[in-house]
Amino acid sequence: MKVFYFITASYLFFSFQSISAQSEEYVIESFQGEYTELTEYESVAILALGNPLWELTFDLDFEFPFYGDLYDRMIYNGEAYGMLTDDEDLAFFMMNFTRNYAYDVPEDTIDIASDVRFAHMLSNNMQAFVLQFTDIGFFADPSGDTYDVNMNFQLWFYENGVIEVHFGDMDMDGNPIYKPGKGFYCYTSDNGIDTTEVCGPHMGIENPYDEEDGIALKGSYNDFEVTGQIYDIMTDLPPQGWIIRFKPNSVGIFEPDDRINEVNINPNPACDYIHIPDTRSNVTIYDFSGKIIYEGIATESKVNVSSLTPGLYLIKIASGSRTSIGKFFKL
Repeated sequence: MKVFYFITASYLFFSFQSISAQSEEYVIESFQGEYTELTEYESVAILALGNPLWELTFDLDFEFPFYGDLYDRMIYNGEAYGMLTDDEDLAFFMMNFTRNYAYDVPEDTIDIASDVRFAHMLSNNMQAFVLQFTDIGFFADPSGDTYDVNMNFQLWFYENGVIEVHFGDMDMDGNPIYKPGKGFYCYTSDNGIDTTEVCGPHMGIENPYDEEDGIALKGSYNDFEVTGQIYDIMTDLPPQGWIIRFKPNSVGIFEPDDRINEVNINPNPACDYIHIPDTRSNVTIYDFSGKIIYEGIATESKVNVSSLTPGLYLIKIASGSRTSIGKFFKL
């Protein structure tokens, strides 16, 4: 069953921390936002028949641009390691932990509190695929009988190529596998926790066809170095609501915001003009990759679009405290 519904994501941009650096293909941004649980979803625990060492293929329902190619599905597993190619080359190490995460073994198919969940979303007129790790712990945790661990985070993949990690409650409850300033220690069932070796979390992406073409975060979530090595470690876990974003350089401003209202644009399709509801509004037109095509203040109730290349566009209209967004097709 495909789950496809509207969600509003509220990001607190007044607290944006400009921890941003350029790479050849992507920018990393890190800032305080909000965490919104999925309310409608499908369950990996059910699909994987309770196997904690799961690996599944997910249809995206849209073409996802990544390092110059388009993909309509991805492969993910219990390590939070994602792949796009048939030969399973590296692509996403988003909160990856090489000792594997684990949900509790489900006792039935109704009341599943610990799970990995996924949904197809529509956020601000843009399709997205979301994978949510819900109240999970560490697989074969040698200290699991003593300490409870409940981690929550989401991986968002937008149709314009933007990737985000949203952090929920990351309660480690004193578990010695995690040490702030270090990350997640490696461990084995025989020898226990090895405090001399760190196995995650890794936070980076990589070109499936060129392992030297990648970008990653190294250090704390709010004070980090940008590197090209996806095995570098994020040493400190963010607070609830924090967001880490990998944004393609081709994408302009990217602001999912629950204060934005939808507006119907007419005529649609348009040849020469589109009408707007308020004069003196700030008008911004984007192509569908997010690049700004036009920006200005409307002096009348219509905007000239005759010079635009035929195709699909987004328009944002800001008037006072109200912001509206819509779509139109230019003939």
